[in-house]
Amino acid sequence: MQDKKIHFGHVLLDPHKADMDDSKHIDFKEATFLGIALSINNVGGGVSAGIIGLNSFWVGLWSAVLSFIALWAGNYIAEFFLKWHLSKKTSFVAALLLIGIGIEQII
Repeated sequence: MQDKKIHFGHVLLDPHKADMDDSKHIDFKEATFLGIALSINNVGGGVSAGIIGLNSFWVGLWSAVLSFIALWAGNYIAEFFLKWHLSKKTSFVAALLLIGIGIEQII
């Protein structure tokens, strides 16, 4: 196994780099590293909420609730795709979701 030096910035730019041993399976250590790197995204939301005077407890709670809902929905959708053998179409669905998110950000 090759030991790579990966920094949070690399993972933020390309989350696939969290799979340090290129096994196409993320173990606990790699998942923890990925989770910490991606949680940096919430810092901006927390600072913004503090600046405009929102209660930090409620901002954190809602962020956690929405994250858990998103994870649950993602797992449910993945099981659906696996059940119906649609895994070859997942890249197409991911592209549509990213386009939709981009359009939503513009609007």
